Amino acid sequence: MSRDSDNRNSRNTVPGVFNWGLVRKALRAAEEGVYCWNIENGEIYYTEQCLRMMGIPFRELAPNIFTTPELTIHEEDRNYFINAVQRYLDRPTSAPLRIEIRLLNQRTRGWKWIRVNGLLERSRDKKPKQLVGVWVDITRRKMADMHAMEDRDLFRNLINHLPDNIYYKNRESRFVMANEATAKKMGVRTPSDLIGCKDTHFFSDDTTEIARQEELEIMRTGQPITNRVHKESWKGGHNSWCRLSKFPWYSADGTVKGIVGISSDVTELIETQQRYRRMAEQLNQRNQALEKEISLARQIQFALQSQRIAPREWKDEENGIKRTAQFHHIYSPCAGVAGDCFEVFPVGDTGVGMLICDVMGHGVQAALIASMLRGLLEQFVSLANTPGLFLSNLNRQLSGIFERANLTMFTTACYVYFDLQAKRLTITTAGHPAPIILGADGKAFQPLMRRSPALGLIDRAAFRESEHTMEPGMKLMLFTDGLPEAHNREGDEFGTARVMEYLQQRAPQNIKEMLDFSLAGMHSFTQSPEQDDDICLLGVEFTEENC
Repeated sequence: MSRDSDNRNSRNTVPGVFNWGLVRKALRAAEEGVYCWNIENGEIYYTEQCLRMMGIPFRELAPNIFTTPELTIHEEDRNYFINAVQRYLDRPTSAPLRIEIRLLNQRTRGWKWIRVNGLLERSRDKKPKQLVGVWVDITRRKMADMHAMEDRDLFRNLINHLPDNIYYKNRESRFVMANEATAKKMGVRTPSDLIGCKDTHFFSDDTTEIARQEELEIMRTGQPITNRVHKESWKGGHNSWCRLSKFPWYSADGTVKGIVGISSDVTELIETQQRYRRMAEQLNQRNQALEKEISLARQIQFALQSQRIAPREWKDEENGIKRTAQFHHIYSPCAGVAGDCFEVFPVGDTGVGMLICDVMGHGVQAALIASMLRGLLEQFVSLANTPGLFLSNLNRQLSGIFERANLTMFTTACYVYFDLQAKRLTITTAGHPAPIILGADGKAFQPLMRRSPALGLIDRAAFRESEHTMEPGMKLMLFTDGLPEAHNREGDEFGTARVMEYLQQRAPQNIKEMLDFSLAGMHSFTQSPEQDDDICLLGVEFTEENC
């Protein structure tokens, strides 16, 4: 080991090299460190910059990197350094020594990249005498180079694993770089096989000309193409589709070097969209025809449904009494044709039958079942004064039809029979809510009904009856589930209890008001003029007066 010249003997001159005192101030201002290795006696002299790179205080002994490299040089660079120095000493040359190594900083125990430059002075007998040169700290450049190399590796690794096609073209539209996805698309073995190729090697003349003109425009204006769907015609005659983006490629000084392209194959998507577009057009034509048929069916359904129900009267001439049943209804399908239906029909001289049904589901199928129900009613009018028997026979017929048609269907129903002469009201239900009765005292209630199955489910189902006395001023409303099951934004249902509470608060004066108030209460609760289900309301009001 040797000391710096000032520490050894306080001399200002390195023997035979230069005047130490004259240049020391200039050397302090430089980033390079100067060294002088006396090969004959093994001593080495360093300037302060060299010592600073080594992390050694100015007045301490510093190791000779040429004779004891194991103390200062990274083990991976050590053999390379020793061999390079030895070759330089053994080979007569006027060229300078240049070696890049990692040097240990004794203070931080970290590594610095140093370029060791040197010129050899030989004795008269041609033997190496001394090596004089400079150290240059190249750590920042080396780290930048390493980072750049790492970034390039990361970039290459990234683009090669992306499914999208990524490539660079020069100003002549020749490939200069591409990822593996692009090579696969072009049908070549590796991305390197694309270098120097043009689109003319792969695509038709029309596709090639379009690509060239748009790339010239990008390089001229600097305006990119972004996410454009592009049709590609290949030399083999087949076509494909891609989603394409192209951007100008600039050099460090801002000049345009070419373009960068990114594309992804969307052939399957485009062909699927084209198929769907053709199918959608066909479906649209069919839907238009179907809408016309549904519109006609809706008109027929409304025509078949009673628009106005005439009141039913009974007079007791002997006692001078007239009893009247006034009817009102609201029929509101949510869309198209509906599965809700109702009928009001005379029974004998003094009775009336009121039936309301809600067929499972919506649309044409439900509407057909509802229409079929009207036809079945005529077969059992003779039984209409016995509600339980009336629904039993209706159920048996409907079950048989569903079984023969291999259908799993049902319909709920509520049937009310009343006799104006006897002032008797009889109710039966089939899986349907009981009607709401508003008494003359203004109190609303639902009669207690035993649960029974819907029509069409069980062939020989029995249906229980509930009897009540008719009172002057009594109002009765039958309804389908579109009213109580309407829900608000929180998902809460309107419910039958709210219907009755709303009616008691509003105190309707006639049957029309009773139905109108019920519907208004539902819309007030849901905060929406729309409805999610068919709504059917059927009401009757009983009055009695002297005549």
